[in-house]
Amino acid sequence: MSAENLVTTLKKILLLHQNLLKLSERKTDILKKGDIDALNEQMKEEQKYILAIRQVENERIAIVEKLLGPRVQEKTLSKCIEASKEPVRSELVELHEELVNVTADLKAVNELNQQLTHQSLQYVNMSMDMLMPHEQTATYGNPAGTKEKKQARSMFDSKA
Repeated sequence: MSAENLVTTLKKILLLHQNLLKLSERKTDILKKGDIDALNEQMKEEQKYILAIRQVENERIAIVEKLLGPRVQEKTLSKCIEASKEPVRSELVELHEELVNVTADLKAVNELNQQLTHQSLQYVNMSMDMLMPHEQTATYGNPAGTKEKKQARSMFDSKA
């Protein structure tokens, strides 16, 4: 019975990851456009999916604990596949492969989004530096760090 529960839980996790992947792909388009308001909304939506994944993941952990028992140290999906009978075993193998593929795709899209975000920040920093350049003196400064008040003399300041 708990092996079927594991299949159901893994299907939920797979569906949530697939939806998160779609959101991440939309996030890529938003980052390319530079729409900050849409990006904020997108991130709020992603947070909802992340929380849902955590909750279902906790359910999965409890099911795996019951399925494998306390004597098995490594509580992995591979161990669950080994412990299950054939009709459920093939379904678990398929779900495992799909989860691996979706998480790999999600990782690739997230890395792209991270690079786009980093490039956007570099562009903003460069623009800020161009608008407000740092003042640098072209002359030598006083090594003691104290500034003396000097009278500015013009080149044409001479007695006639």
